[in-house]
Amino acid sequence: MQKVPLTLIIPVFGRPEALDRALRSVDGQGSLPEEVIVVDDGSPVPSAIDLDLAHRLNVRLIRHERNRGPAAARNTGMREARTDWITFLDSDDYLLRGSMAERWQGVQEQLRRGAPETTIFGCGWIDFTANHDASRLRWPRPAAEPRAFASGCWFSPGSCVILNGPKAVAAAGFQDETLRRFEDIDWFLSLALKGFSLEILPVAAVAIERQRVQHPEQIEADAGAIRAKWQSALDRALFARLDSYMDLEIAAVYHFRGSTLRALKALSASLAKAPRLSLQLSPGWHLEPIAGIPKDSISLKARL
Repeated sequence: MQKVPLTLIIPVFGRPEALDRALRSVDGQGSLPEEVIVVDDGSPVPSAIDLDLAHRLNVRLIRHERNRGPAAARNTGMREARTDWITFLDSDDYLLRGSMAERWQGVQEQLRRGAPETTIFGCGWIDFTANHDASRLRWPRPAAEPRAFASGCWFSPGSCVILNGPKAVAAAGFQDETLRRFEDIDWFLSLALKGFSLEILPVAAVAIERQRVQHPEQIEADAGAIRAKWQSALDRALFARLDSYMDLEIAAVYHFRGSTLRALKALSASLAKAPRLSLQLSPGWHLEPIAGIPKDSISLKARL
């Protein structure tokens, strides 16, 4: 079987059934990655992987003895990767059939056309709910300016990017392990400030399970950590974008918790810091109905 010269990094904490689903979606690709690194981030019950599946996928299972957070898990994977090009997959998401080879072909084509190795290659994805109902396909918009990367993580970097790991780490270091949330916007903003850009491959590649986090106190604390880290490092306009995005995240979590007044207060703060005519702050996506995608590429229930 042809190998794709990528390391796929899967952080996991608990959720053994989801991890098995994610790994089996890799097994069904046709063209497999060079290696798969599963980082068990201190799960109460250590992760176990079917031996035949682990052998076919060339899986290395690495365990943290205590829970250190998603940044630490991804960093462990990046340190252990044996290929330059890497991709991540959150354990509760999974790959759509045949997408890995398509994405890698797209990366190779872009590089042949002169794209620098500081390009982050994104892709389209399908949102689905906990009962496996597919809702819509999102195509994120490309971006090259730090202003965009200070405005959110609209491109789902936890499961939907391919990038050159050594070049990223050389430019921005590893992900900040003191952050339990917002580690993605922190790292990709750092990369953008070093000249990295985002291009989107025309491939719908991943199914992403959407979950609503409802812990506003923790979100506010994490937002405070991001603000403290970046306030003196960014110019006023760029920090205002980041600050506004933190308020937008806080507004969302209060909204889904049912705390309307607190949500409106945070939303008002976001709009005051970055005046705009819509709620959206980041470049965002364009949405495509699921009906427009071949059924055999998104048969969500059939993959479970």
